[in-house]
This record gives sequence, structure tokens and C-alpha cells, in this order.
Amino acid sequence: MITLIILAIMIVYFIGGWLRADLVALLGLLALVLTNQLTPVEAMAGFSNPVVLMIAGLFIVGAGLFHTGLAERVGAGMIPYAKGSEVRLFFVLMVTVTFLSSLMSNTGTVALLIPVVLAMSRQLGTSPAKLLMPLAFFSSIGGTMTIIGTPPNLVAAEVLRSAGGQTIGFFSLLPVGLVAAAVGLLYFYVIGNRLLDVGDVPESVASHPMMPPLSVYAFHVQKGHPLIGRELRETLWSRHGLTVLGERRKGLAHRLHAARADTVLHEGRLLVSGAEEDVHRIARQEGLRYEHVSPRDVYGKEAGVVVFTIPADSPLIGRCLKESRLRNRYGLNVLRVIRPNEEIAMTKLKDVRLEQGDMLVAQGEWGDLEKVGDETHLLLANERVTDVANRAVSERHQLAAGIIMAAMVALLVFEWVDPTVAVWLAALAMVLTGAVRHMDVAYQSIQWSSLLLIAAMIPVGQALENAGVMAWLVTWMSESFGRAGPAWVLIAIFVATMMLSQIISNTATAVLFAPLALSLASALDVSPVPLVVAVAIAASLAFMTPFGSPTNAMVFGIGGYRFFDFVKVGLPLQVVTAIIAIFTILLIFPF
Repeated sequence: MITLIILAIMIVYFIGGWLRADLVALLGLLALVLTNQLTPVEAMAGFSNPVVLMIAGLFIVGAGLFHTGLAERVGAGMIPYAKGSEVRLFFVLMVTVTFLSSLMSNTGTVALLIPVVLAMSRQLGTSPAKLLMPLAFFSSIGGTMTIIGTPPNLVAAEVLRSAGGQTIGFFSLLPVGLVAAAVGLLYFYVIGNRLLDVGDVPESVASHPMMPPLSVYAFHVQKGHPLIGRELRETLWSRHGLTVLGERRKGLAHRLHAARADTVLHEGRLLVSGAEEDVHRIARQEGLRYEHVSPRDVYGKEAGVVVFTIPADSPLIGRCLKESRLRNRYGLNVLRVIRPNEEIAMTKLKDVRLEQGDMLVAQGEWGDLEKVGDETHLLLANERVTDVANRAVSERHQLAAGIIMAAMVALLVFEWVDPTVAVWLAALAMVLTGAVRHMDVAYQSIQWSSLLLIAAMIPVGQALENAGVMAWLVTWMSESFGRAGPAWVLIAIFVATMMLSQIISNTATAVLFAPLALSLASALDVSPVPLVVAVAIAASLAFMTPFGSPTNAMVFGIGGYRFFDFVKVGLPLQVVTAIIAIFTILLIFPF
């Protein structure tokens, strides 16, 4: 009784949205422990569950795909098939996620495609919330098509096998899944997309601020040149409109040393920015050969370029750049000052008096740029510096990210290693290859709220079993529907499984109900296959709550949804797919 009361209170808070979903789940879990409905060991079991660990690793894999730009590239490749239509793009994406989820973990598929959805949303200027919830739903539908698509299918197959040799073939469930997918696509075409009308594009997926064009040149400092060994401040080049960005020293071609006033010059390439006539004059004066280079050369693992805006409360307002001490104190090289309706000559940057709203194109080490943007009131970064750094550093590792993703998919499909091991091999490979900049970025990419929500809800199934709720349910179903015939028993167990899977893990639901289906089939003296298949399908069709499946929880925070959004969109889909699935199961798997 206590377990049911706690669960009911949790559901009320989930629906009301008065507290964050992960906080409600954790408070509910703590209440179950304090009331002795769960032991501390049982309560903590969810945090060590392989599903939770696998999802954490998949977030890191997804970050690698996103930061390298591979997700953006895949998204751009899908857009032509849509031919400018959001509706066509929706169908292309849903068919893709359904197919992939049938061959690999649906949680893995969603984690891989979330960056693609975000990239496509940014390119089309639409909200990702219109795609993320359907993405989760169709991944669950796709998972019903094959044995390896989702854990409930594996549970059902194992229960049948252990009961007497009957089993479910690899593609036996495909017809049910295909019908459910077709119904789902029709539902979203007719009404679902209208229910997902979320309005304006959130700031988190708005287009990246455009980087103003930069003129970057490289001075080639040869061995024995008089500049070698001198400090940068001795050159006085800044007086002539030239800004030194950094050095690419000989033997360290892929490392950019950001320039400071006390930087000692070495043999190699010296990257500078300024008007070409000034670059030409100083190169001739110093006896240096120079060439125009790509602005990408300014970016490296250690340094890059970020656009800042001067906020209203900045102490820089009214001061000249030479008085700002941005270079000497913070290590920032200001390359351009952009002011609306006014062009500022690069040769006069040091004498420009700064105004509110001025945009400064600044170069420096990532740590210095992050410090100025996050820890001072001087400047406001137009885009989070960490995100800029992640993309700038990781984009050269796009091929590596693609290979890692393909290898992970192969490991998951062919089951050469444990799925959790496969995912974490891929996650660590993303970090080691540079597709994810470093481990701190990997940790930041994990949606901890989603993980906590899943981990805290998994032990609820154990609490229901400890309280005897499951035993009561078995008895009640046997007495109420046993005499009505096998079809009504199948409907009853389908509905019961489906409803419970909205509250607890679909895997836990399948584990609890599959043996019940087997017992009911034995009592009715009919084939257990239809009943066990009904449990597997019903456990996966969880659309009404954000914690009905791990994929729902994964998109819950990212899409900015409320609990009622899942009820509004998921409930009609739940009813329609349930009716169609029940008829399909009865047709394909006769008693």
C-alpha cells in the first residue's frame, strides 16, 4: 500500500511539473527506502544498471558526432531528400530511426541521431522539439521489429525457449512493427505534427553566430633570421595595424602557440592579421616571405577565435583598446571591432573608444577566452566559448568519428562483445582520437538529468514486487479473464503491460509479465507465443510518459518538454497503435 501511495504521489508531481522530473524520481526513491519498501542495495541497483551506463557512453559518442560536424554533414545529406519540405524531412528521419532501431539498441539509435536532429533543426530554422519526441517514439516502434531491437523482445524469446523449446524468430515480429510504424506515420501526418507545434526556435538551437571574415597571413621565419629570440613587444608591429595571432613552430605544425607581448619568436610560421598593404610593407621591411592562409589555421587545440559583445555594464565602455589591457592581462588579441553602420579601420583599432554593443573578434588560448567570457563582466560571448572550442578542435576528426560509429554499430549488431562494453569502447575512442576534445567535455556532454531519472525509476519495479502488487495482479487477471477466452486474456495482458511500462522500465515490465503470460497460456491450454509476444510489444509501446522508456527520458530535457506534452501527443498514438498491434498479433500468431 505504501509503495502504491508513493508511486501515485510521484505520478501527480510528474504530471503537475512543479518539480524537475529527476528530482521527483530521486525523492520517490528515497521515500521507498525510508519506508522500508526497498533496501539501500535495491535502491542503488538502478545506478549500476547496464542500460544507464550504456546511455552515458552513448551521450559521449553523440558528442563526438556533433562536435566533429559529422552529424551536421549527415543532416545536410538528408535535407535534399526532403526537397525543402519539413514534412518530407520528418518522414525521412522517422524511417531512418525505425530501420536503425530494428538492428541495434533503440537507445543507441536515438543517442546517435539526436545530434543529427539538432543539426537539421539548426539548418532549417525549426525547433528540434518537433522531431525529438517522434524520434524517441519511432525508435521504440523500430525496436519491436527484430529480436535484438529492444530488451523486451529478448526477454520474451528467452522465456519461450526456457519453457519448452518454442522461440521467436529474428524477424517474426517484423509484421507487427511495420504495421505500428505505418500507423504512427499516418498519425503524425494527420494530427501528431499539429500537437507538436511548439512555436519559436529555442535559443539553444538557433544558428551559430556567423564569424566575420578574417584576413590571416603567415610570415615564414627562417633559421638564422634576426627576429628569432626577440620578444614580440620589441617589433612594434601593432603600431602599424598588424596583430600577431600566434606561432606554428617548426616541428610542431599542428600546435598553435597564442601570441602574447612577451612571446619569444622562433623558427617557423608567424600568423598575423591586418590589412594586406600593412602585411606587405612589414614583410618587406623585415625581409620575410609571407602568404595568405585560411582562417582555420588560427584554430588549434590550444587557441582559437571567438566573437564577444560589450554588455551595458562593461567597464570597457568609453575606453580605448590600448587602455583595456585585454592583451596583457587576459591574453586576448582583438582582430576586429564591429560596430553597426560604421566601418572601423584595422589600423586604428588601438585608438577606438569602445561602445555598448560593439562586437570584438578576439583570438587567444581557449582557457583565456573562456575566463573572459565566463568569469568577468567585460565581455559577453556571442556563443559559449566551450562549444566553439569543441567544434574547432574536433572537426578535423570527422573521419575518425565516422569509423568509430560504424565500428560500434557492428559490435552492437553482431554482439561480438557486451553492448555496454561496445558503447564505452566507442566513447573512449572518441576522446582518444580527439573527436571529443577531452574528458571534461565528455562529462559535460552527458545528460545527467536523464540518467538520474532512468536510474531512479528502475528500482520501482522491485518495490512493486516486494509489496506483493505483482502477485495480486497475477491472481486478479487469472480470475477475471481466464474464462472469457484467450483473445480477451491477450487484450488484458497487453493493456496491463502497456500501462505499467509507462511507469517503470520496459525491460522490468517484460521481466514481470512474460512469466505471467506463460502461466496464463498453460492454464488456458493454448500456445504461449501470442501472449508472450503481446507482452514484448506492449512493453515497448510506451508513449504517454517521459520515463516510459529510456529514449523518452533522453529527449525529455533536450527537447524542453513538459510531462503533459507526452500525454497530449503520446496518448492518442498509444491507443491507436495498441488496437492495431493487438489485431495484428491475433492474426499472425494464432492460438
